Amino acid sequence: MENVFLYYRKSIDFGNSWSPVQRIVHQDKVLFHYCSSNNLKVIKRFSDLGYLGSPFQRPELLQISKILEKPKNKVDLLLFHSIAGLRTEMKANADLLLEVVKIIENIHFYREELTLDYERLKLYLKGSEGMELYTQESTFSLPSDKKEEA
Repeated sequence: MENVFLYYRKSIDFGNSWSPVQRIVHQDKVLFHYCSSNNLKVIKRFSDLGYLGSPFQRPELLQISKILEKPKNKVDLLLFHSIAGLRTEMKANADLLLEVVKIIENIHFYREELTLDYERLKLYLKGSEGMELYTQESTFSLPSDKKEEA
């Protein structure tokens, strides 16, 4: 049985007028059913309910990071309902989320049926910036998404 952290996001759009609390409750039901159907043991739930904006480190990601510092706390998967908005809304938290996924090794997005490892999540969140391609003869650095200043 794999150990899982669940992460709920209030900002997911279900195409209706649900309140943030209703969105979290819905995600809880869906993800718990998914976990029970796939022999996944939920260790802890995290939610961004009550936090607005993205220019600060999300307390729930800091808490996950702190829990993972102890070797006895083995978690195999971080489970989100959807990848929607992750790249834009959590941009200020990309490095912290990547630190967490580097330790856990996998993040899964239920709605998209998508599992990413650290490298793929990094590519999704940050693009090709700083990545290198290797050939037999040399190494090439991929260009940054940032525009060069004149």
